[in-house]
Amino acid sequence: MTPSESEAFVPCNPDLVREIRGLAVAAHERFEAEVWARSGEVVLPGVVRPPSYHNARHVAAVCDCVEALFGALGEGLDPFGLERDARRWSVEAGEPEPDAGTLRTAFGFAFACHDLGNISASERVALTGSGLDLDLAKSYDSSALYGTPAVELRGAAVARELLLALGGACGRVPALARLVEHLVLQTVFHFEKVSDEAPFWLPMQAVDMIGSYFFLSTSRLEAIAGLFAEMKAQRPGRIAVLPFLSSLETRFERLVPSPLLRRQVLEIFERNPYGRTREAVFGVPGRFLGMVEPLPYEEAIAALLAGD
Repeated sequence: MTPSESEAFVPCNPDLVREIRGLAVAAHERFEAEVWARSGEVVLPGVVRPPSYHNARHVAAVCDCVEALFGALGEGLDPFGLERDARRWSVEAGEPEPDAGTLRTAFGFAFACHDLGNISASERVALTGSGLDLDLAKSYDSSALYGTPAVELRGAAVARELLLALGGACGRVPALARLVEHLVLQTVFHFEKVSDEAPFWLPMQAVDMIGSYFFLSTSRLEAIAGLFAEMKAQRPGRIAVLPFLSSLETRFERLVPSPLLRRQVLEIFERNPYGRTREAVFGVPGRFLGMVEPLPYEEAIAALLAGD
């Protein structure tokens, strides 16, 4: 099937992304209160509320970051080549080329849903008077700890069902569902991987793994403590704090090797409402400079939560 033979995109309700973001954030908050806060696997000495990473704050952060990205696109700033990748995706998928408005909807929907697979045990989803009804997992699930994209596949399936349920005529266009699923699957994380030929892989990775820290309502150290807590619950052990903290800037430079494009990306990321700059997000506080060797997760988390 060629793009001209496929069903064209239909304009979406401007409130669609806002609606799915609200539902996704509420689902993450429910998981945090009903599952994570009550899990015996994450009890930490001296910590009243166990930290987390794949939570409502992260979802809000990536959604805000992608809005900044498309705001910049409207001004002619496109360091990730979104328009170029729209043409590539159209050719490869045999679908119509999405315009900027369709892309904005697809990215917003995908990022709202991209971590729902981390808090669900299956692809089942239903809408009730109280919000999203998911089969909640017993703990946060992170595909960073294993080689299969099961988490993202669940998230993509949930996103597809929600798009059909909420999107009206817009959501029933198969091309939009395929685009949203494709975008969610570009968030699969492998630490050493810094490039991929798949359309939109780079912006999805950069917003999820880098830009989110700029737009996060809490500190980067608390967010990383939450990631360590999730990893501890899945696979107890030890972790080296300094290499992990310093890897954020290193990964950004490897993802975006062009200094010019990095400056353009940072210009967008620094539009966050918290005044966070490159130095604030990438800097490593001096007290962590000696933490080269792996520590038990409990000690690493305590150090991150101790404050500056």
